[in-house]
Amino acid sequence: MNTEEMTSWLGFGTLIVALLIAVILWVRFMRKPQNRHPMRGERERNIEEIRQEAGEDESAK
Repeated sequence: MNTEEMTSWLGFGTLIVALLIAVILWVRFMRKPQNRHPMRGERERNIEEIRQEAGEDESAK
């Protein structure tokens, strides 16, 4: 292997290792519940749905 080939493989290898480390750190970060988005797992609602549910609750009382 000549020096140019070795340098290019070293750069490519470094890039792959850095990407793997970044993915591992990101996965560890996202596993903590406090780092997730607050609405994750919640159903999406709009203001009209909220008003309808509030109206149904008041009429049921």
